Amino acid sequence: MSVECGLVRRTLGGDRDPRRSSAADPRSVFPLQASRDETHMAQHVPVCADAPQRRIPKHGLGEKEMLQAWLEFGRNTILGKVAGLSEDGARYNPTRSNTSLAGIVKHLTTVEQHWFQVVLGGRDVPMPFDPQNPDGDWITSADESLPDLLARYREACRDSDRIIDDLELDSTGAQTADDYTLRWALCHVALDTARHAGHADLLREQWDGARGW
Repeated sequence: MSVECGLVRRTLGGDRDPRRSSAADPRSVFPLQASRDETHMAQHVPVCADAPQRRIPKHGLGEKEMLQAWLEFGRNTILGKVAGLSEDGARYNPTRSNTSLAGIVKHLTTVEQHWFQVVLGGRDVPMPFDPQNPDGDWITSADESLPDLLARYREACRDSDRIIDDLELDSTGAQTADDYTLRWALCHVALDTARHAGHADLLREQWDGARGW
């Protein structure tokens, strides 16, 4: 097993993409530990050596803590998938849609803002899409650099966490109708983040061969 840009890649032989390069053994970055208190898979199969160090949620957490922990795990997976990318790599789009790694980050920023800040928090946050531009949260302009997109994503996640901390799972927050609870929003955003982490897996591997989960 070899590592590409700090990510794990299984070498199967044959010609190698010239964009790929070897780095250190991931075991030197995330050594295995004996304690069952922390699940080990995220340590010996890292998404990227310089990515946030992920931890699979501990067994036995309460419901709210468990949902928050899995959402945080998904967020850190996304951050790991774009670690070390160039601007070209972030905008690489081999599909017919507007899906790119930069677009995923922008979309998930919007998801965090919409469900936690707007729906539950009652804040007025402008969205990057409208009826004339329904895919605006996927399209990145030339002046939206990857570092800027990541900074906005991290800020949105911090804002989300502050709102989550103040609400009970059955709370509907600032909504006047009893529609979406915090429980529903946590499940939805965690699912959406995990779904797009799978898209990010494929985009990153197609770009430079880097693999890891």
